[in-house]
Amino acid sequence: MAVVPELVSLRISAWSLKARFALKYHCIKYRTTPYLPVFGELKLRLRLWEWRRKLTVPIMFTPKDGVLVQSYDIAQWADRHSARPDAVQLFPEGKEVQIASWNAKSDAVLFFGRSALVESLLSDPAALRQQIPPGLRWLGLLGTALTAAIARWLRDKYREESSRTSLTRVLDVFREAQAVLRGPGALGPDGERHLVGGALSYADIAMAVAVQALKPFGPSSAASARPPLKVLQPYQAEFADLIAWRDALFAKYFPTDTKSD
Repeated sequence: MAVVPELVSLRISAWSLKARFALKYHCIKYRTTPYLPVFGELKLRLRLWEWRRKLTVPIMFTPKDGVLVQSYDIAQWADRHSARPDAVQLFPEGKEVQIASWNAKSDAVLFFGRSALVESLLSDPAALRQQIPPGLRWLGLLGTALTAAIARWLRDKYREESSRTSLTRVLDVFREAQAVLRGPGALGPDGERHLVGGALSYADIAMAVAVQALKPFGPSSAASARPPLKVLQPYQAEFADLIAWRDALFAKYFPTDTKSD
């Protein structure tokens, strides 16, 4: 039996979704190991023999190319190992700087979204209970307490990243993306609109995932469903075109269902 890559990912993590999107686009077979913050970190550190650096997921263990520790790196690896006959390069030559810039803008949105999500969960017990990992639900109230402890741990762990972004920055990114997609240069020969060079690239994936913070995509019953952020809901009408673009991109390349990991 062929050995396939192992993706260690967090069910609700937008960065894990970026990696999964790229892998799915390239039709790469892999297995998923669910990651549970706090409890799973020690095991992961032991596997990596890493004791100083801040660990985040996704992390992918490949059969021949070592360990990949960022969604961006995983997507680049997927580009080099595509199993999709009609695939385009998500990192086309000459467009690396533009794609990296859009990925950084996506991260600014996602840093804000993660912080806002954690704060909203800590202030809303009902929403918090909905995010209890399946493996902890049998614990009842103790499971709720553990999930709250995980949320506080995430807030403290990523405090620095949260301090580098803001609602204003998020809205600026969305406005820029929507303006670019409305421009004549965004329309590609495939009839779709793209952020870089009129063709699908990782910039589209990164920003499509970032729009999850504005309005989650897919059925709320899905295992990977992300709760909407109240702070961004008032802006959904302004960014209706951006949301529609994201919906079309997901529907074509990453349709969601209730079995999403």
